[in-house]
Amino acid sequence: MIERRVLARLSLHNMLPNLTAESEKSVAMYISPSSFPTRINALLDEASITSADKVIKTANNEIVIKEAAKYQTGAVIFWDRDGYIILPPFPINEDRVLSGKFGTSLLAELLEQEHTVGIVLVTWGSYSIGVFDNGNLIASKVGTGHIHKEHKKGGSSQKRFARRTEEQKKSFLRRVSNRVEETLSKHSLDYIFFGGNRLIRRPLWQECRYLESQADKVSGRILDIRYANRATLNNSLSETMKSVVFVFRVGND
Repeated sequence: MIERRVLARLSLHNMLPNLTAESEKSVAMYISPSSFPTRINALLDEASITSADKVIKTANNEIVIKEAAKYQTGAVIFWDRDGYIILPPFPINEDRVLSGKFGTSLLAELLEQEHTVGIVLVTWGSYSIGVFDNGNLIASKVGTGHIHKEHKKGGSSQKRFARRTEEQKKSFLRRVSNRVEETLSKHSLDYIFFGGNRLIRRPLWQECRYLESQADKVSGRILDIRYANRATLNNSLSETMKSVVFVFRVGND
């Protein structure tokens, strides 16, 4: 069995002092996105870790792999009598293996870092865009756009409404694209997150040259936010700070 937790930054930070290594077989691994999980075996071999098989099996758990693909930030593994796999909110920059100790201070430092983050929340008909610097909202743009609902009567009328709706969606995406560039391009961003209707993400990125030019800063994670308004924008930074923690207890396969 596996226990999955979603923890806010402070909750995870407060949890770290309780994670202590109990034997020489203990291992801590910091694994970059490009190395997780493909290079775990090689990293463990390089560090001569004896519990390698169980760590590898656990890291390749289907649930862990699926969640890691969403986060795309790599992973931190603490393995002793119990095992912990942590998907941090921001990427691990380098691979590192520590044997005989947990080295939680490295993860604590990662959690304590402040960033300048751009957030783009979009649903069909509304958008909210913001820049957060050290936790403070320093720039924002919120707006709406009319898009006809789907017409269900059939025939030529349905086709006419469908064409109109498609044109309204294209016009809306152009407007949002312009607002994104106006709001975000004035700032030096560390990361950009998207939230709202996940089906909008691809067409918006195709429309917005600014977002395309910032591809290396765009998080692969889509924030779990349903609406795009001032209130959700104000609360969206906390979503970017959440980590996923998988706990494997003694005797788990």
